Amino acid sequence: METAQVYGFEMIHTDEIDKVVQRERALLVDLRDEESYRRGHIKYARNLPLRSIAEWSRELPERRSLILYCEHGNQSLLAARKLKERKGAVYTVIGGYEAYQKAFGASMYKRD
Repeated sequence: METAQVYGFEMIHTDEIDKVVQRERALLVDLRDEESYRRGHIKYARNLPLRSIAEWSRELPERRSLILYCEHGNQSLLAARKLKERKGAVYTVIGGYEAYQKAFGASMYKRD
């Protein structure tokens, strides 16, 4: 796996998500708003909007690795900077959900 360590977190490509989830039992976090999440998200992702990061970040297990994604990758970078002091690893998905759709469009999960 090729990752880039930046500012205390790592950036990964969409094809590395499953590997990190399996290897580290990482929690996949969708930072977008609820409506965007309902329209489609990566399977098994938990919707924890960026606007509520102060609340939900305190409730997560400190040592649990996190994989963050948003629509294009910008908000996940902001969130990762805020979470870099965690004891668990923090990853961001390069290109966000948009990159995931381009790579795995048919695999995207939509909630009914």
